[in-house]
Order: sequence, then structure tokens, then C-alpha cells
Amino acid sequence: MASSNSLARLWRLLRRDVKRGFAASRHYYRTLPLITTWSWPYWSEKPNAIPIHVLTGADDWLLAAWMLASWFHFTEQGWQVVIHDDGSLPDAAAKTFLRMWPRARIIARAEADAVMERALTAFPFCLEFRRTHPLGLRIFDTTYFAEGERLLLVDSDVLFFRAPGEILRWTDASNDECWFNEDFEEGALITASDAETELEVRLWPRVNSGICLLFKPAIDFDFCDRALAQTSILRGHLGRVEQTLFALCASRHGRGGLLPKSYEVSLKKRSARDAIARHYLGAVRDRFYGEGLKRLRGELLIDEE
Repeated sequence: MASSNSLARLWRLLRRDVKRGFAASRHYYRTLPLITTWSWPYWSEKPNAIPIHVLTGADDWLLAAWMLASWFHFTEQGWQVVIHDDGSLPDAAAKTFLRMWPRARIIARAEADAVMERALTAFPFCLEFRRTHPLGLRIFDTTYFAEGERLLLVDSDVLFFRAPGEILRWTDASNDECWFNEDFEEGALITASDAETELEVRLWPRVNSGICLLFKPAIDFDFCDRALAQTSILRGHLGRVEQTLFALCASRHGRGGLLPKSYEVSLKKRSARDAIARHYLGAVRDRFYGEGLKRLRGELLIDEE
């Protein structure tokens, strides 16, 4: 039985690698793990006051490491890193994060659960969604645990290729705006007309939560609970609930908007020449390896093959 299971697993992996293509498979196996050799030499410098949060786990922590390394490299400054464990983060991965980012705060799932079960007691629909889907941690935990009024929240499957000037201007300014990258299509689980009718919110179109510049008070748990209770959001794709709540909260807050298209979200094989960043969402995840890592290896890692 063990032998047949092993053969079945090998067959699945082979089919996956063939589907990915040679370049993506090669960079997945050979380049992806090399990020653990990356180091930041400027820890003596004062970090930016705005923290960067990321939710990650066993399946994508190496992607998160590449994202953070590319962020540090192209912003050319230090940041307070907050890692939210989705419940599957291996101990070895947590230790690697702390070696690469010695100032990082890692919030274990058990620790977060103990806190958030109390924090969301008054918001039963928020609490149930958080219990049901790990993406609930992206909207509720990141804003709850953020120590200041503003924070950056970036997905593991985002890579930066140039200095993110618009984001840096936001971090350096004193404002109460929320900004997101623009999706390639509408992903909200509520229509604009229903948002206005049921919640009195003029919904921003095409909000993608791969990159979030957040003003913490805009993420109102009471409003989120009402949105989940009064609308059909929870009957949609659970993987889009968190993004829809971000869109509703920011739209209700009414200050901010969408980053330029150079913070790319697309299904294209190649990113645009002027792309500052790209969110390699599920349908094009293989391009994270075949395009993104290939492009960044020479920038971030010293030793070339």
C-alpha cells in the first residue's frame, strides 16, 4: 500500500511539473529554496515606521520569503515584518524567517486564535468566517494586531521588480487612505448596486487585496459583521470573502483607491515591461517561478549558477 501511494504521489508531481513546463519546474526546485541564503546588511538603520504583514504557511512560506526579500531590496530600507501563521507554518520556517529578519514578529496560529476568539465575540459572523477560512486572518488578525494606525499587507505570491514609489510616498505621508492593486476583472462577491442598496456603500471596482495599504480604523469589524449577515457574500467563493470585505470597508471609508496598473494583476504569460510588482494569483502561480524567480535571482542572490 505504501509503495502504491508513493507511486501515485510521484505520478501527481510529474504531471504537475509537466504542466508547469521545464523553466517553472526548474526554478521551483532549484531557485525557490535559495532565498534562505539572502541577507539584509543594513539592520543598524532605523526601519520605516509602517509594518509589513504577511499571512503564510507550509505551502507558501518560501514564496513569502521571496516577496519580502524583493520588497526590502527595491525599497532600499528596513521594515518591521509581522508574520501571521495560517496554522501550518513549520517550526523550521519560523526559525528561518527570524534568521533572515531578526526583528520579525511571528504570531503563531494558537496565539492568534486565543486572542481573536475573544476579540470577535461581539461579531459572530466575522468569528465564524475566521474559523472557517484562513483568509479571515488576513483582514481580522492583521488589523487587530497592527500596533499603529497604518499597515501594509502583502500576499505571499507577490514579487517586486522596481522601487514602489507610490507605496513609499504613502508610507512617508501622514494620511488616512487605503489603497489596493487593481484586479484584472471584478472579484467582489456583491454587486455595486447591492452594496449601495443593502449597505449604503458605493463600491470601488476591481479591488484586489494582493497588495493592501491600510488605514486600520477603516476596517470596521461591526460593519464587516453586518455585511456578512445582511448580504449574500458568504454564499459566494469563500476565497474572495476577505477581499470583498476589504473593498467594502475601504469604499465606505471613502479615501484612497487603486494603485496604478504597474502593480500588475493579470493572467498574461509575461508581466508588462514597466511592472513594479506582480501578484501571481492562482491561475498564473507557475509564472511566479518561471518568470518572477528567473528575473529576480540575479538581483537578490549573490551566487549564480
